Amino acid sequence: MRRRGIAAALVAAGLAGSVWAAGDATAQVAFKDRRDPPSYRPLTPDEQQSRDFGLTIFDTTWVAAGIPRAARRDGVGPLYAAASCDACHNDGARAPGPADDGRQPAGLLVQLRRAGSDDTGDVRYGHILGTQAIDAWRPEASVTLHYRLRNGRYADGTGWQLREPQYTVTGTRYGPLADDTVIAPRLAPAIFGDGLLEAVPIETLQALEQQERGTVSGHIAWRTHDGRRVPGRFGWQADAVSVADQTTRAFAREMGLTSSAQPHDDCTAAQTDCRTAPSGGSPEVPDDFITSVLMFEQTLAVPNSSADNKTDGDPRGAALFERSGCAACHPPSLPVRGIDGLTQIHPYTDLLVHDMGPALADRRVDGRPAPRAWRTAPLWGLGYALHAANRQLGLLHDGRARSVAEAVLWHGGDAAASRAAFMALSATDRRRLSDWVGTR
Repeated sequence: MRRRGIAAALVAAGLAGSVWAAGDATAQVAFKDRRDPPSYRPLTPDEQQSRDFGLTIFDTTWVAAGIPRAARRDGVGPLYAAASCDACHNDGARAPGPADDGRQPAGLLVQLRRAGSDDTGDVRYGHILGTQAIDAWRPEASVTLHYRLRNGRYADGTGWQLREPQYTVTGTRYGPLADDTVIAPRLAPAIFGDGLLEAVPIETLQALEQQERGTVSGHIAWRTHDGRRVPGRFGWQADAVSVADQTTRAFAREMGLTSSAQPHDDCTAAQTDCRTAPSGGSPEVPDDFITSVLMFEQTLAVPNSSADNKTDGDPRGAALFERSGCAACHPPSLPVRGIDGLTQIHPYTDLLVHDMGPALADRRVDGRPAPRAWRTAPLWGLGYALHAANRQLGLLHDGRARSVAEAVLWHGGDAAASRAAFMALSATDRRRLSDWVGTR
């Protein structure tokens, strides 16, 4: 499916907008200070004050319950994966990818889920493997990473090499993981523009789903939330329905911090010591903290990578992106509603989930592959990640790909034809396409 097919679908649904509407809102802007990422629209003084406080909370390293002078920022754990939002999403960006074999790096979390279930964790260990713990507690387990190298050749004979990650879980404190537990490593994604993705109408997703039937077979990941059936938009497999849903889950499961929306942390019935640990309050993250963190996250702009890199990329790369079929799942534009001065954004995602083939599938403890439907990852802000200083680039859900080309070569399933088209390109055209993606 070409971009004109997507555009036609949106026009038919009455959802197409102008390329950019005049106004003050601008989705992508230059990030002059990475430590103070800008908003995509002007804020009122009250909004700005809330956002500034939200950024402070986002950057805060939480401490164990009962620490004096913690200023309501205690209660982390006792078993957890990270002690701050910024530990995984530094300055709002994606976590650095793994450099090589060794211990699980910060920002690469290991989710656990029961086979056949979207949101049921391991019976003993919950939803996230807690590889850290507060004083007097021991972590749930340790995770080590080993890469097996896979080699192949493009159509022109040029060789390529991919890293296939293998994870070993040791030191499990509460007994073995269940055989049907899925080991799901997840690299923390960038949160740039998440508030804008919330503003994409459901009708747009339905139009894209209808347009893609019979081609790449993308579909909406419908979830039940607060008794309603709503589309999943966030997370590598679209398991979160909103920024609030995603954020409060992360507080509870990854940091062990409760909130009004998530009143229980990730302790299970088997973890009696965890369940009786001191609490930082009820809830541990007060409502005003959540409100301010969401104000920061939902107004966060997207880095204007082309402006930062002084180029918008070779236009021939854009043509190759479309001709290779990449735009079928990564359409350049989506409409938004409810944002003054902005009617369209350019995230390069359809927000649908796709079968990406067996090579990218998670594995159960017994070695069997798990279902492999993945949300199309947005490409906007990718140039920011590619050019970030002192950060190991890691693409795809577990950071295995060290370049755009490697990420493409891992594509299968619905994207198999696009992968084959990329492999058939000349070395010059492969570089043009990859370099152009790197300016998004």
